[in-house]
Amino acid sequence: MNPTLIDPKMLGFWARCIRDAQHLSQEALAANASVDIRTVQRFEAGKTVNLTSRRALAKALGYDKPDVFDDPKFIEEVLKFFDGLKTMQQKNLDDQHPDHIRVKALALASGAEVIRFADVVNAMSCDIDDGLSEPAKEVAASFCDYVQELMDLDDFPASGRLGIAKELDDLLQDLREKDAHAYFATRDRKFRGPDWGDKPSWELTVGFLAIVPADQKLSELYVPRKSRFG
Repeated sequence: MNPTLIDPKMLGFWARCIRDAQHLSQEALAANASVDIRTVQRFEAGKTVNLTSRRALAKALGYDKPDVFDDPKFIEEVLKFFDGLKTMQQKNLDDQHPDHIRVKALALASGAEVIRFADVVNAMSCDIDDGLSEPAKEVAASFCDYVQELMDLDDFPASGRLGIAKELDDLLQDLREKDAHAYFATRDRKFRGPDWGDKPSWELTVGFLAIVPADQKLSELYVPRKSRFG
């Protein structure tokens, strides 16, 4: 028997959903399972509880099999449910952003990464989340301005890169201390003017920065399908 076949936090969330569907409080579930309420709270939070308590909670939630939480069929059904929920949520988000597309986002962990980002992009957009604290927004604005200035530099020596990377490291650390994280994404675009005739398209890489609260983990950013540059 392997109690780690399913993510404990996912299992805890599932148990809470079943409990809510039955209109049971945590106290009522604890009483039905003959366990302490702290055990219910730990289980729903994805923390470890002993095997006897797991079995008691399964029975109190209405399952006939005491080891149902470790049953491959049960796990498969739960994973299918969450996959379907994720797909539905993603569709809802896509419907809310009809003029945008999703692109892969990565966290910016070091000043050296920021410099590489500034090296490859030709234009940039920076989004600072409204949920950030005012001090975090100020640091985020300084960070975005710094990156924009880097993009405007044609070239700078290796010794200068080291100093710039250190300053960017400090800004990223300041963001983390203010409960904010920076993410980036890039998108390659081709542009043509209405009267360009046979002239080749203008190719460029558009960069996107997003500064968000630390509890938001981003894997994608919504970016405009069409970009305008004035």
